[in-house]
Amino acid sequence: MRCAVRDLDPASLTPAEAREQLDWFTEIERLAAAGKTILAARAVEDEPWRWSGQRDGAAWLATRTDCTIGEARAVLNTAERLPRAPAAGAVFRRGELSVAKADQILTATAIAPDAEARLLDAAAHGSLKRVRDESAKVRAAADPDPAATHARIHRNRMWRRWTDADGSRCGLYRVTPEVGAMIEAAAQPFVDAVVDDARRTGNDDAYDALAADGLGAMARHQLEGDASEPPTARGARGRKRLRNRRELIALVDLAALRRGHAHPGERCEIAGVGPVPVDVARDVFGDALLRIVVRDGADVKTVVHTGRTASAVQETAVLVQQDGCCGIPYCDQPATEIDHGAGFRVSGPVALGDLIGACGHHHDQKTNHGYTWRRDPDHSIVWVHPDGTEERQRPPP
Repeated sequence: MRCAVRDLDPASLTPAEAREQLDWFTEIERLAAAGKTILAARAVEDEPWRWSGQRDGAAWLATRTDCTIGEARAVLNTAERLPRAPAAGAVFRRGELSVAKADQILTATAIAPDAEARLLDAAAHGSLKRVRDESAKVRAAADPDPAATHARIHRNRMWRRWTDADGSRCGLYRVTPEVGAMIEAAAQPFVDAVVDDARRTGNDDAYDALAADGLGAMARHQLEGDASEPPTARGARGRKRLRNRRELIALVDLAALRRGHAHPGERCEIAGVGPVPVDVARDVFGDALLRIVVRDGADVKTVVHTGRTASAVQETAVLVQQDGCCGIPYCDQPATEIDHGAGFRVSGPVALGDLIGACGHHHDQKTNHGYTWRRDPDHSIVWVHPDGTEERQRPPP
């Protein structure tokens, strides 16, 4: 391997050959990470940190493997849980799971062992973010006291601010899901407006950079005492923006709502944010900005709108189905626009199955650059490149 990397000359390879070798090295990287993780627990059994002057096993491993203490602690936690999840352990040993995905799966299966197959399926066909989201849902469903968990998160709330070495101003907040959802919903109209203007002017800055500009615009709006409504992203010809990104959408099982608390397997969450206790959701329901989708209510999958654009109910359904993210496989950017599979100019009724929520980048690709998407019989979305290459990601369970 040393010789292979030493003599590696990318200029001598075609782009297709480079992609093939990139896949090989990625697999090698996962296999090496699995081997390191499997050996880590055994390596610290005789407490080598005591004679090397380190604080604990994680600090020793961090020094030994040149990583952060947090990363080392995650490796040790994963190694400790592996024997209790044989199916996940086998996939991990084959180099088919990254350490980050394995950690999410093992954390959830330690609480809910019967969710192992479901999480492995999510890992095989989804991004790390979606595995994290699925793991969070599994843990929330198995939580015997969600109110106590919510109270613990509230006790540990914080907002930290500091100036980095290069002079950039930084911040980090940790709050309960509903508070975080309100903060993000308040900022979203400003972010959408900045992203919309950037697309119109040809600015291709990363979404995160434009979101920071939107946060600054919200601050100016507040400090200047501007009494006007927040900006509205205009969209473009043939582009359907989501109506009001300031709304919070809760997805609640009707039985849990009536009972006042959720049983294992039932759902009470803010779409795109995460699970909350039923009593917390009820408290937030008093806010006029909250829209509720009750899973035992009208079947949103059959809703048909007679106009050319999506109805408000359909937009809500799209956001709930996709957890607020772009529906294109492996894209975790927020969904900001509604895309019509059959084309915006087609007259006649618009069914929910013909709609997805997309980020501006992927909507641009479909509208202007020859990309298309379709739904397979299992309702999963297939993204088709101009050369016919397909990417697919299975729907959530």
